[in-house]
Amino acid sequence: MARGTERSGYDRALAIASLIVLSFTLYCVVPKVVDGTGATGLDFSCFWSAGKMALDGHAATAYDWPQLRQLILQIHPSLNLAPYPVYEVPIPFFYPPVFFFLAGLLALLPYPTAFWIWSSAKLLCWALVVSAIRPRFAALLVAFAVPAVLYDFIVGQSSLLAASLLGVILLTLDRRPIVSGFLIALLIFKPQYGVLLPLVLIATGRWVVVITASLVIPVLMLLAGLTFGWGTFEGFREAAVFATTQFHLTGTLAWYKLQSVYGVLRFAGFGYGSAMALHIAVAAAAAMWGVIIWRRNVSFAVKAASLLVATLLVSPYFAIYDTAILALALIFLMNEPMAEHGSLLSNRSELRIGFGVLVLAGFTYPVALVPVGPFMCATVIAMIWIRCRQPGVKSDLAYG
Repeated sequence: MARGTERSGYDRALAIASLIVLSFTLYCVVPKVVDGTGATGLDFSCFWSAGKMALDGHAATAYDWPQLRQLILQIHPSLNLAPYPVYEVPIPFFYPPVFFFLAGLLALLPYPTAFWIWSSAKLLCWALVVSAIRPRFAALLVAFAVPAVLYDFIVGQSSLLAASLLGVILLTLDRRPIVSGFLIALLIFKPQYGVLLPLVLIATGRWVVVITASLVIPVLMLLAGLTFGWGTFEGFREAAVFATTQFHLTGTLAWYKLQSVYGVLRFAGFGYGSAMALHIAVAAAAAMWGVIIWRRNVSFAVKAASLLVATLLVSPYFAIYDTAILALALIFLMNEPMAEHGSLLSNRSELRIGFGVLVLAGFTYPVALVPVGPFMCATVIAMIWIRCRQPGVKSDLAYG
């Protein structure tokens, strides 16, 4: 019975630990959200304001930071009194024009209502995807206890929605390839999340998914241009250049907020050239490693986890809330039983360590003000490495 429980991935201690972490988080955060002192929804105010401009027929102006700033200040007038005033640390809108469909829909509602609907929808999507991957209550506790979920909620970011979408893409990859391809096209609102998908799909010959995504993406772009104006694409290009300058070159955004290898190197004092060169080397190695894993005869859970962690390592810009992807990798790995003999760690020990690192590093970040993303990624990679080296585990069918 104990062995069966071990191989099923159930761990009562992990579930209890997750419940304790989640309860503590809610105890600390809920009062601030209720009384309004938590300043929630800063990033969402950027989305909502951009959607408001789109509804007014001026979508392209959403990419103009001075104009967008005026709307944001109407929502959060105290921002200019913060330690880092919004005029010094901009939060520009640099999403592709396709995102206006969602932003405009949210802007039809008053800002507070839109924020809570947005947050509830993200959390619901996250819960549904986690349940589809691992239909156990303990998996839900783990997925909601990681700090990335808290950070995404506080600022009203889109990372949790994108991570959920990426999870569904993986679930439907083999059994519903057309659906998977369509969802990949929707992921263009957060393109850094899908940068490795084409490599993996081509390397593994999943041509139906590739063709579907290739057909749907131009259609979405055409609809966005016809609906919101072709000037939005030029605005997006200029905003992307602005964001790159602000985040990668000048350090206007504090380096510790970049959780990438590039961010760690800039935080350590490296210049742009050397930091970016080393980051590209790590990104290339991560991409190659991910493709190799997908071509090996290992379980789909291991393949999915490898793609998720490599996706973060490739991007030079990802924030602490993006590490929700790593929680998704843990959920996938819960479905991968360890071999009975020859493994370095038991399934329980490995998952406990992985969860512990995500929680401790995630909560250390706002206190120590250091980038912890690569350390978190390295932990999940070590878990995958252990799974790949264990004997007697055969490949399985994809989920979905």
